[in-house]
Order: sequence, then structure tokens, then C-alpha cells
Amino acid sequence: MRIVNPYLDYFYSLPPECRRDPLVPLDGRESWSPPWLQFKSSVASTYAWAVPTRKAVAAIAAHTSRVLEVGCGSGYWAWLLEQAGVDVLAIDTTPPPVAWHAVRLGTELEVSRHPDRTLFLCWPPWASEMAYNALSRYRGELVVYVGEWMGGSAEPRFFSLLAQEYEEADRVDIPQWYMRADRLTIWRARRRRPTPGSGAPAPASGSR
Repeated sequence: MRIVNPYLDYFYSLPPECRRDPLVPLDGRESWSPPWLQFKSSVASTYAWAVPTRKAVAAIAAHTSRVLEVGCGSGYWAWLLEQAGVDVLAIDTTPPPVAWHAVRLGTELEVSRHPDRTLFLCWPPWASEMAYNALSRYRGELVVYVGEWMGGSAEPRFFSLLAQEYEEADRVDIPQWYMRADRLTIWRARRRRPTPGSGAPAPASGSR
């Protein structure tokens, strides 16, 4: 599978100091550098917070052909997935004026309307209920999560629910920014998810 991926090329054109050194223990020193955080935010708004690879995109495409990406930002991952033949519905609360893929205005509340699509979350906002709200409403079988485990993104209830209701089916290492340890993981429901209106108890959820 061949895809066009300018973000990956850009990432490896940067000085090695911008990338994680696996021999150096992770700590919070990146938060001590506002210019670095501003630079990463600028890169993320142009591309994405996580750096995709052909292997990562191929892994998703091997598990699913239809995806709902919540909080898609610029739509960069959606653009790569569609190059691999995956149909992606990408939504965000603030669609950018210029995007790599069509981005529709929407929130995590739309998840309940698309149980036929795989839920995709890439670095959902830290200390935000967004990821938990999305997962608690989701009635599909597959979840793709890109980010760190119990750190940097989402909040504890999301990870607890993911581990309780799903089991890890696949994982792919991706390039990592300085002092970050994210990866792509694919999760499959431990039991068939009830569809809305089936009489099953309503999922726990919070208001955003």
C-alpha cells in the first residue's frame, strides 16, 4: 500500500532532539518550554498531534473499512485512511478553514448515531470528558486509540471504560515526539454491544 504522507517526511527532517530518545526516562520537562509547546501546537494544527506511518494506517485498514473520527482537527489521519480505501466521517467542534479531508461540525454526541463505524480517537484533549463521553455512547465493535496510556490525553474514566469493555486486538508503534510515549492501539468489544433502543441499560455519560 502506498500513501502520500508529508507529515512523516517533515517529522524526520527535524533535528533528532525533537524526537523521543528511548534511553531517556520520560518526565515533564517539555512543559517547561513554552516555545516548544507552541511549536508542537502549530505542527498539530497543520497535521496532527500523532505522527502516522504506512504501517499504522494499514493496521487500521486491515480491521475496518468505515471510521468515525471524533475531534479530527485538520483531518490529516482521515486523509491518509481514505488513501488506504477507508471511508471516514471526520467531525470536530471547530472545523478548520483549510483541512486535508472534509471535516463536519459535530461533537462526541454523534457517536451513538454511527455504530456501524469504528470509533477513532487521536490524542483526545487532556482532562476533558470528550473521549469518555464518546466511548460511553459508542455501540460499535472497534475502537482505535492513538495517544499515551493514562497520560497526556483524555482522563482516567476513559481508560478504565476502554479496558473494562474492550480488549486490545492490535498495536503499532509510531514515531514519538520529545518526551512523549504514544502509540496506536486497536480494541475489540469483549461482548457484542447493545444497539440504542434495544432495551439495554443506558451507558453512563457526562455532559460536556
